[in-house]
Amino acid sequence: MPQQGRIIMSNTVKPRVIVSRCLGFDACRYNGQMLEDRHVEALKPFVEMITVCPEADMGLGTPRQPVRLVRQDGEVLMLQPSTGRDVTAEMQRYLDRQMAVGTDIDGFLLKGRSPSCGPSSVKIYHGVDKSASFSKGAGLYAEAVMRCHPYAAVEDEGRLRNFHIREAFLMRIFALARLRALLMRPSLADLVRFHASHKLLLMCYHQEMMRQCGRIASNGAHLPLQALVQEYATVFRQALCRQPGQRNIINALYHGYGWISEGLTAAERKLFVDAIEEYRDDRLTLATLQHLLKSYVLRFDHDYLGSQYFLDPYPRALFDLADSGHAA
Repeated sequence: MPQQGRIIMSNTVKPRVIVSRCLGFDACRYNGQMLEDRHVEALKPFVEMITVCPEADMGLGTPRQPVRLVRQDGEVLMLQPSTGRDVTAEMQRYLDRQMAVGTDIDGFLLKGRSPSCGPSSVKIYHGVDKSASFSKGAGLYAEAVMRCHPYAAVEDEGRLRNFHIREAFLMRIFALARLRALLMRPSLADLVRFHASHKLLLMCYHQEMMRQCGRIASNGAHLPLQALVQEYATVFRQALCRQPGQRNIINALYHGYGWISEGLTAAERKLFVDAIEEYRDDRLTLATLQHLLKSYVLRFDHDYLGSQYFLDPYPRALFDLADSGHAA
């Protein structure tokens, strides 16, 4: 397992992420423009990116007249108001082709509010008139993605401006990529090591599901290897579908701290506990506490704590404190 000193590094497996092509790859928006996005640019060296532009790829061309989603008789249609054209069938054929491809995808980073790509906050009109009222939902491509890839991390570029949402997305895609690597060449020993190194990370999501993963990895039911790793993968992915809550993260911090606390002085123990309280009050970042734990790994040569992906859940080059303060 890759190490720096005795601390594992998490940037050796590249997540596979499908990205809206207009986000820095091609001028394929309806108006013939491209959008530069700093977070997409930062991800490029660390992520295998596959780009899509459903509206261009289905044959609408670039530039093109804008489309909108309209709900009629309980069905969401994709219409081109300026031409009166209904392109729902073309989009459905495109989706049928795309969703039939059985590729292993760890995440999707899509253009927000797009009638095709937006995962949320997309206007769905209740009529074709300009003044028609609307509700909000997902674009047609994004809706199909979330239905066909229920365990993949799905976000839009606007939400990634929020630090906590961005960090959760990064933690998830890199964990899913490591799981995918395990599934490609599984062994019982590798499964046990995988679970051991993800124990604190899983604790951030759901403590009981972390224990369930542990019971599966121990293989008390004596399952065949393929059945075993698939059962483990299902529960692991389900756990990561949850948001890592601050209470769970603090619990994971205390668990890691407990493995080395006996070697610390009283003043050092107080420093760590005080730092956790500052983190609880949003006066300190999680990265600060992770660095403290890593310093203890090096000081005490603690292999098990150093094996935890929780200490480096994604490449540190992607750590960015910039925060819009908005979750959508």
